[in-house]
Formats: sequence, C-alpha cells, structure tokens
Amino acid sequence: MIKFLKIFLLLNKFLLIFIFLANFSLSYAYELRIEKVKINGTQRISKSFILNFLPEYPNTNFSKDVLNKFTKDLYNSGLFNKVSLKVDNYTLLINVEEYPIINEISFTGNDLLDDETLSNLISIDSRDIFNKNDLSDSIKKIKVEYQKIGRYLAEVNIKKIEIGEGRVNLNFVINEGALLVVKNINFIGNKNFSDTELKLTISTKEDAWYKIFGSNKFIPERLDYDKEKLREFYNQRGYADFTVKVARGDLLPNLSGFNINFVISEGQRYSVDKININTSLIDDNKNLLKELYLQKGDFFDSRALDESTKYLIKHFENIGFSFVRVVPVVEKKKNLIDITYNISEGSKKFINKIIILGNTRTNDSVIRRELSFLEGDPFNKGKLDTSINSLKRLGFFETVNYRLEDADDSQSIDLIIQVREINTGSATFGVGYSSLNNTMFTLGLRERNFLGEGKNIRFEANLSDQKSTYNIGITEPYFLDRHLSLFGGMYDQESENSKGDVKNNKTGFNLGFGFNLNDFTQTIMYNLSTSETTTSSTSTSASETGEEGKEITTSSMTYTLSQDTSDSYFNPSSGYRWKFDNTLAGIGGDAKFYKSVFNIKAFYPINYGDYILGLKSGFGFISSIDDKITSSNRFLLGGKTLRGFDNAGVGPRDTGNNQSVGGNNFYNLSFELKSDKLMPEDTGLEWFVFSDVGSLWGTDYKSGVRGYNDKSPRVTNGFGLAMNTPVGPFQMVWGFPIQSETYDIEENFQFSIGTSF
Repeated sequence: MIKFLKIFLLLNKFLLIFIFLANFSLSYAYELRIEKVKINGTQRISKSFILNFLPEYPNTNFSKDVLNKFTKDLYNSGLFNKVSLKVDNYTLLINVEEYPIINEISFTGNDLLDDETLSNLISIDSRDIFNKNDLSDSIKKIKVEYQKIGRYLAEVNIKKIEIGEGRVNLNFVINEGALLVVKNINFIGNKNFSDTELKLTISTKEDAWYKIFGSNKFIPERLDYDKEKLREFYNQRGYADFTVKVARGDLLPNLSGFNINFVISEGQRYSVDKININTSLIDDNKNLLKELYLQKGDFFDSRALDESTKYLIKHFENIGFSFVRVVPVVEKKKNLIDITYNISEGSKKFINKIIILGNTRTNDSVIRRELSFLEGDPFNKGKLDTSINSLKRLGFFETVNYRLEDADDSQSIDLIIQVREINTGSATFGVGYSSLNNTMFTLGLRERNFLGEGKNIRFEANLSDQKSTYNIGITEPYFLDRHLSLFGGMYDQESENSKGDVKNNKTGFNLGFGFNLNDFTQTIMYNLSTSETTTSSTSTSASETGEEGKEITTSSMTYTLSQDTSDSYFNPSSGYRWKFDNTLAGIGGDAKFYKSVFNIKAFYPINYGDYILGLKSGFGFISSIDDKITSSNRFLLGGKTLRGFDNAGVGPRDTGNNQSVGGNNFYNLSFELKSDKLMPEDTGLEWFVFSDVGSLWGTDYKSGVRGYNDKSPRVTNGFGLAMNTPVGPFQMVWGFPIQSETYDIEENFQFSIGTSF
C-alpha cells in the first residue's frame, strides 16, 4: 500500500511539471509571436514617438513585463489620458486617448483677485498639455490665496470647452464666498493676565465694525506669530516656562466665522537671584554688573537678558576685543534664576567673501562703498554695525540684514548682506489748511538713487495763493569713487502777501562740494542770488523791507559741518543728526552779513523701542557786516517747526497789513513721543504727541513793526498720526497753541506726505 502511494505521488509530481512547462511554452511562444503593431487614437502625437517607448523596436523581445513597463511609460509621459493594449492574431493593438492642448485660460466670478494675480498663481498656461494633476494643483492654490483674505468658503470649478483639433479652453468659475472673520478669541489657562491683556498682545483681532485693516481676518499663518508674541509677553514678565499647548482656529457651525482658541500654561514667575560675569578678559567686573539691564531682585525679562548680552558685546568691542563671545547661561532653582555671562575672546576671523543679495536696482558698488572693510580684512563687529547703519541711512532700502557663514577655510567667514529695496523715485504731495483759509500745495519729483548709482536729482515746487517756489538740483555723492560729493541747483521764488500789495522775487543758483568721513560730513557751497521787492501804490504796508525797488545781489559762501548716527533714513529710533551752517555774504554783491544756524534731532528708544522719544532743537542768528539785514535774508518760524502756527505765523508783523516781516534771531525746541502700540499692526500706523516751543525776534527796520523785540516763547501741544508710504512719511498733525501773541497766526491742522519730524 505504501509502495503504491509513493508511485502515485511521483506520477502527480511529473504531471504538474509537464502542465507548467506546457503552459509556459505556449505563453512564451505566443508573446514572442507579435508580428505587427497597430496604434489607434493619435491626433497630434506621432506613432514613432510612441514606439520609442518600446526597447529596440522593431526587434523587441515582447513579454508581459515589457508591455507593462511600456504602458506605465506612456502614462508617465503626461501626454495620454488613457492607454490600453490588446494582442489579437499576433498583432499588438495600442489604443490611446491624448490629453488636449490648452488653448485659452479665463476666470469668471473673481472680483477680489484680478486675472493677473490668479494667472501667476496657477500651475498651467496656454499651450500647455491638459493635465488633471496640474489642474487640481491650480485649484488648490487659488483656494489658498482666497483663504489669505478670509474667503474660506471660496469654490473653484472648471468649465472645459472643447474647440476641436485636440484643443480646449479652460474657464475657472469662482464663487468667492462670504468673508469669514474672527468672531471670538478664547484663552484657557491664563491665571495672571486677563483675556483683554492677551488680546492686545497678539496680531489677530476679534471682528468689530471699525476693523477695516484686515486684522480681524483668520489667517492660519498668523497663529504661529501670535504664539511667539504670547511667549515674548510672558517671558518679559518673568514666566520663563510659559508654553502654548494648543493654538487652533475652529470654523463655527453656521459658517459665519472662526473661533480662535489658545490653551496655554503660564508656569511660575521667576525673580533674578545671582548674576555673575565669568571672563578672564578683565580683572574687575563689578562696575560692569551695575550697567546690565537685569539686576538682583528683578523679575526675569528675556528682553532685558538679550539687551544685557548686546551691551556686554559692545562694551568689550569698544575696549579692543573684536572677536568677543558672550553666552548667557540661565539656571532655575525653585522660583529664582541665576544668570552667568560666559565671556571669552573668539578666534580671529577674516572676511572671505562679501555677498550682496536683493539689490535688483542698486549697483553693488553703491553698497560696497558704505562698507568700512574689504575682503581679506579682519572681521570687526563694530565696523560691521557702523556699515549696516550707513546703508540704512541711504534711504534706498526698506530693510538691511546680514548673516555670517563659515567659509571653507576655518579662519574665514563669508558676509551675506540682504537688502530689500524701496521706490527711491518719489512724487511728493502735501497740503496744509490755515486759519485764514489759505491752502498750500507741495509737488515734487525726486530720484534719490538715479540709475542705481546713488545720484540724487530733484525738482520741487511749492504753490500757494501767496507763494510759489521752484527748485532743481543734482548731487553726486561719490565723485571719482571717493568720499567726495559734488552738488548744484537752481531755484526761483515768487511771493506776495495775502493782499497782493507787496511782492518779492528771488532767483539763484548754488554749487558746492563735500567730504565724508565716517558719520561726519563737511560741505562748502557758493550761492549767488538776486532778489527784488516791489510795493504797490495802494499797499497798506507800514514796514520797510529794505529792498523796495531794488535788485539786491547776494554772493555768499556757506560752510556746513554735520553728523548723522541715526539708524534709519525715514523712521529713526535711535541716534542723532545735527548740522551747523555758517554763511558769509559779501564776496561781491550788495548784501553783506554773517549767518549762523544750528539744528539737531535726537532719538531715544524707551522700553526697548516700544516708544521713541524725539528731540528737535535749533537756533540761528544773522548779523549785518555793512548796512542792514533786508527782508529776504531774515528767518521765518512756524509750520512744521512750530506746529499749530501758520508757516510764517510767529514773530514780528507789519502793523499795516499784519504780514510777517521775519526776524534776525530764532530758536525752537520740540519734544515728541511716538509709538505703534494700540495701532493695527498691518497698517504701519504710528501715533505721536508733541510739545513745541519757539520764538522769532529782531529786525533792523523797526518802523511799522510790532513784536520786533518780543522774545517771549510760543508753546503748542498736539498729536498726530504717521506712517511710511512708498513716497515718504505721511503725517496728519493737530496742533493747539497754549501760549501765543495776539498778532500770531494759527494753523491747527496739517496734512503732508514726504516730510518727517
């Protein structure tokens, strides 16, 4: 029985092997016997292109693997919507359906985003091959763009219109949907600070009727920024363990908006216990400890820690350690923190490459000439900071940042300077409203970076009922690629009083050159002008100008010394600017006098830059060398210098027509506090409050003039709004005199673009 069973199993084994070999032989023989290939469905694509996907065709050794790979390759080419293969009577039938060519792309229903914006977003273009994956990707990108403006319910559908010859028109049909805003912001876990305090900290705001700048839109990317703002808020108040566990936007069931939910853990509040400076660079550090922003007993403040670190770096750089490293170490124990500043001298590094990025218009040479070092020089942090501030003061860039990267050589570093350019060509417009219903317009065309070479060209016109001024000029700041500037200009001014019975015309030109050394600038300028004043026979003027019926020629030389250490051209937050002008007239001509004017502006950050205190002051006098000082050479005071008064609203006035006659002496002093706190972050708006003090007095022609020797101060208080625009700073100012004379002329509101404090 067992022998019979073994024989039976052996026969079965041979039978199975025979069947497998027979099937394999038939299959192998059948696949190899493809003698002809036929292709159906092609319109634009040639048959030879398709056959190129078959290896060694027409001598292809066909098999299932070859045909499977052939099918996949045709699909992967992105040219075919459908591919099928069939073997019939030794013929391989290849049936394809080509993707059509996109003839035209259009958009309908898009009111908030224009066609150009959407066209730049999508992944397809006319003359591309229609592809479902690219189409899906384009729809997704459009929806994401609508989400950025709060349109989370936006729908995008595709209307495909076949126009024959394998071409289609695509129409993106868009339903923009309703604007979804943030309805509520909720905080969970805050025990020490109220919801109101935390809501003021973050950039996302709850919806309200007055939210017109977009801060009430739900933008997911904002949540990460808001998490960082909350972390900074708590870390600056001693909560070093603060974390945001959850930050999520939830769509309301009725699809009317979003609820924002923050789940936070405040942790405990830490005070500073011990502060140590660990260094071998100096022997005594007790006095240095006193200068740090954090002291024993203070609540821990991450911002104060950063500022203390910067102070230590700056201190050691100033005493000769250019490669100093300051590493603060924070050690927590119960509710106390010990801080140790480990200070060491880093290894000396040399500058390998200076790479400038982002300057699509400004020439590299314009940027490099502001740098106080070259490739191959030893790296010096102090020189780098000075150079970066010089670039910011050019006024060509919105931002100037840098980073350091190790070069291939361990002793060298690469310096990468990243700039973001602004529009340096500007059209300036300003208008002021006075208590006398006079309106003054200011028009200007200026290019501060002509041809990307740093040249300054300008045309300015100030037009009003009583005055028109035209000024044309050009400045070459780096003549012959040296710290030598050349400049020149022409001007023409016509003015008359409000009654039109006293008119003055002044025309002239100037030429000069200057030297720059670090922050200091010296210039010497020659000026030649002629002025003439005419008084009508019906004039009520009671004063003398000293120029009636005369054409007075003034030939003068002016020496100017100035310094600028501010950290920004348009909106400085630290540093100062001052200028001292000394003019001597009498190098020929009729007028002979000496004039001296000093002006200074200083900026002080408060609370680490949250608030900026500005100080502006100036004084000047003019003294006759021969004869008297005539009206066209006197000072005027008011307007932007003494806000709350007319442009020439302060000082001696004619008793007959109440017009300003100017003065030989003046002074002014202004305090201004500004901040962007409590203002919508996405507007760039700042508020400011100010107090101005000043006076103007003295004239050589005292007859018919009141207040000619009145030195009493005029005082104004006020407030305003400001923001930077592509054409310069924008300001609205409300000024209210609290101390003035009866003959002064007030101007309580001013609006301007292109001026600064």
